[in-house]
Amino acid sequence: MVQWYKFVLYYLWIAPHALLPVVSVLMLMRRLHKSFPVFFLYTLYETLGFLLRFAAYGFASGRLYRYAFIVTLAGSTALRFGIIQEIFNHVFHGYSRLETLATASMRWLTGLLLVAAILSVVYSSGSISDNLMAGVALLSRSVAIIQAGLLLFLFLVSRIFGLPWHSCAFGIAFGFGVFASTELAVSALHLTDLTEHSKDLLDLLPTGSYHVSVLVWLGYLLAAEKPLGAATHSVSEMDQWSGELERTPQ
Repeated sequence: MVQWYKFVLYYLWIAPHALLPVVSVLMLMRRLHKSFPVFFLYTLYETLGFLLRFAAYGFASGRLYRYAFIVTLAGSTALRFGIIQEIFNHVFHGYSRLETLATASMRWLTGLLLVAAILSVVYSSGSISDNLMAGVALLSRSVAIIQAGLLLFLFLVSRIFGLPWHSCAFGIAFGFGVFASTELAVSALHLTDLTEHSKDLLDLLPTGSYHVSVLVWLGYLLAAEKPLGAATHSVSEMDQWSGELERTPQ
């Protein structure tokens, strides 16, 4: 392995996880852990998960690292689902029927994706660890698709929903959107005919984009002068849609 590649690989692996504790501390200082408890838990979980994987990589066998990676990735994926739901609830806060509809939709989608992941494990050929990796990877890609769509959704309708672009909810979604979009692009490119050298370079993109995501979260938290609650602007379109749902028979 070329020396510069090894240095960049280690830097992109370590640096974002070294910054995540700063994100956690800033959330506590801004009292944003109360508004975004799942995201706050995610920052703590990712930090501890990295320490576990790093220890397994440096002091244990490759097999133990593989299982540590699968377990921490599964937990991270579950938390990412929770963060998506948290952002939707934040956006739809004050519009009870829309919030209920968004919650129900996310639950059904989560269930379907979990079933798809379990089936991929059951019917895949190969070792147990390979099957687990396939199932978790499928679920992770599914979350990436949802998060990429969430970013597009927020870009298109943030003004309609009264969600300002400087709000922390938008910052969290934007950070995950950067990572999710890159993850999907890399997955698609891996299906093409690439050289081994190109694949090695391509593998730097997900970790690099995650580094960018953490920097985005830091930037939004540093720019926030006070905790930002849900959008409070009076938005006629949202009032209309919420009113229509309120009038819908049970």
